[in-house]
Amino acid sequence: MKLLTIAGVISSTLLSTNVLAETSPLEFYGYMRGGVGLGSESGSNPKWEVNKVGRLGNENDLYGEFGFKKEVYNIDETSFVVDSMLKYWRGQDGAGGDVDVAQFNIQAQGLFDDKDIVIWGGDRYYQRHDVHILDSYYWDVSGVGAGIEQINIGPGKLSFALIQDQVTGDIDDGQETTAMIIDIRYAGIPLWSKADLEVGLDYNYGHERNAQSLDADDSLLLTASLTQNLSNGFNKTILQAGTAGYAEQMTGYGSGNGVIRDADDNDALGYRLINWGVLSLSENIELGHSVFIAGAGDVDGTDTNDTLVSIVARPMYKWNDQMRTIVEIGGFTQTINDVDGAGSKYTLAQAWVPQAGFWSRPELRVFVSYMDDAKNDLAFNGAANEVSVGMQVEAWW
Repeated sequence: MKLLTIAGVISSTLLSTNVLAETSPLEFYGYMRGGVGLGSESGSNPKWEVNKVGRLGNENDLYGEFGFKKEVYNIDETSFVVDSMLKYWRGQDGAGGDVDVAQFNIQAQGLFDDKDIVIWGGDRYYQRHDVHILDSYYWDVSGVGAGIEQINIGPGKLSFALIQDQVTGDIDDGQETTAMIIDIRYAGIPLWSKADLEVGLDYNYGHERNAQSLDADDSLLLTASLTQNLSNGFNKTILQAGTAGYAEQMTGYGSGNGVIRDADDNDALGYRLINWGVLSLSENIELGHSVFIAGAGDVDGTDTNDTLVSIVARPMYKWNDQMRTIVEIGGFTQTINDVDGAGSKYTLAQAWVPQAGFWSRPELRVFVSYMDDAKNDLAFNGAANEVSVGMQVEAWW
């Protein structure tokens, strides 16, 4: 009922406009996943190290995003759009169940001679980059902010954004830090055939309040993302380097927001190298993969080096346009805070979709997964490994 009430308020807001112009209809878009399963040791099927061993057969929650977008003005190539989104999460154990507003912003395009330029403000999912099979966003500074994007300069497009960060740490006299993210990106730099480069800089700035002194240094994140489009798919290679709080995010699957400000990280440096993509190997076989390598030094004021390596492969065989068999194999090894870790997951799934293709959704699947924690004998309710079976659905529209 709460979800329907909030959705009704947002829909009414978007539909109630006095602008006399030819505008687009209300657009409904979103994402959902959900399922049920049983685990041999955990009771219900677990969700374990999903960013490191892969998400297939390794998600036990219900999550949904419900987006409502309305163009409220469109005259002479000038457009104003109100974009909103609700999100909902509930664990298999019944925890959660709350509805939040994930996005609520205004975007205006066509106000300048360069008609590609967009000015925006509000709460927004901002130019997010992820590895889908890991359910991991490696470059995502989304939040409440404002910016100007898609400025045509040279061969690419330039974007600026100022976004408020939600931070922890740096509490002085009971006051938490006010922090902002300055995000600068230049995308679409052409290289060789079917290849382009995007580069970006994020500066996480802590702003002192009256009589407040911040001990933690500001953080800097540099990103370079190379996309190679192919006749049978694509491949992406991403290199990131971070200082201070961003260094800690390199091995912790941080995305660029939610920086932990800690003076013990002032000398920290970190990096990560990611390669992922999807290839069609034949008429019936497609393959998704991810390689994740990360390291960080001087985190938490120690002279130790954190390291993480993860490899995941997801081959798929298409029996026909609607039915396919999917295998996902993933494993990782790591040393974080002088503690070694390692593990692996093997999943076999049978799935049905409306049409052929790696990205075809909605998808209904049944699966069996075997998970093994090589360094923790108690990972699965006191056991070192787990077998889980279940059914999942996933969709975007």
